[in-house]
Amino acid sequence: MAWNQPGEDKTRPPARGAPDKSPLEMLRRWQQRVQRLWRPGSGGGTAAAFLLLLVAAVWLASGYFQIGASERGVVQRFGRYVVIEQPGHGWHWPWPIETMTRLNISNIPSLDSKALMLTADQSLIDLSWSVQYRISDPLHYLFQVRDPEPTLREVSETEMRALVGSMPLQALLNGDARARITSEARARIQGALNSYGAGVTLTGINLTDEHLPDPVLSAQRDADKAADDRQRALTEAQAYASDILAKAQSTTQRQLADAQIYAAQTVASADVEAERFTQVVDAYAQAPEITRNRLYIDTMEGILSRSRKIVVDVKSGTGNLIYLPLDKLAEEMRAVPGAPSNNAGGAAAGSAAAGSAAVGSATAPAGAAAGSANGAAADQDDRGRERTER
Repeated sequence: MAWNQPGEDKTRPPARGAPDKSPLEMLRRWQQRVQRLWRPGSGGGTAAAFLLLLVAAVWLASGYFQIGASERGVVQRFGRYVVIEQPGHGWHWPWPIETMTRLNISNIPSLDSKALMLTADQSLIDLSWSVQYRISDPLHYLFQVRDPEPTLREVSETEMRALVGSMPLQALLNGDARARITSEARARIQGALNSYGAGVTLTGINLTDEHLPDPVLSAQRDADKAADDRQRALTEAQAYASDILAKAQSTTQRQLADAQIYAAQTVASADVEAERFTQVVDAYAQAPEITRNRLYIDTMEGILSRSRKIVVDVKSGTGNLIYLPLDKLAEEMRAVPGAPSNNAGGAAAGSAAAGSAAVGSATAPAGAAAGSANGAAADQDDRGRERTER
């Protein structure tokens, strides 16, 4: 019956002389070879032993190590700490029994960080800094903290935020707070790492960049301009106040000096008047009549020397009409300071009266009366001015 008839097994029989390539057949063949190798007298035992010895030698040789002068080797046996190997040559059980982790304790790596922070005056600043450190305790570095570098990054950012939050923006931008931030941040971060037992020692902290964020830059420029305008206005106000105060003090000193001088002059004038009055009283006590006449003459002389009266002598006239420009004469007398009394006008009037007609005898007394009234008013004005001067 043909192989491909219905109901029969459709597996094609292997060709004669062709090897079987199936995985099961290959596994069976390798099993047979291994069995023949370990049969007594087959000669394969020696080869297998040599192979095992070679593998063991290579495995044991892999435990040899050489540690540099700046390195330390932490040996662990099945994950448990055993010893810290110092620089030099040595050997330890290879993996998977023991493992050794090399740590460079002299290398100083730098950890760069950047963050957006808030200052004391509620402003934003973009701050970049770098932290340099070295491994001081390899055992603590490996086993005390799970991730030393992320821990150091987070601790440094926390302390930086605390310091920046206590300082104004201007001090950070102009560099005045740079030294303070680096010194205080190093002390704070080192204290936090020591409390964690991280086995890390900081060697330095540097502020690499500090600038305003782009959205805040324009607003900050306006704020800086307003601050400058405020400071300029304060300076101008202080200068104006200082100038006004100096002028007021100068005016006060001048007024005080004038008042003192006026007081001294008034007292001196009063003393002189009192002394003169005392002398007059003494003279009057000795010669009353002479003193009285003298006082009268002096008084009349003072009055008539400042008087603006016009005296007309009508008794010696012949009664002719008298025409005198009294208003012009008065203006001329007022215009000439220190002019003599109006006796000259009276004399001129008397001369004119001598050659005048008898008609003026009735008019002259009226002019004289007017002149007397004007003179009385002028005397009152003179007495008022004299009282004011005194």
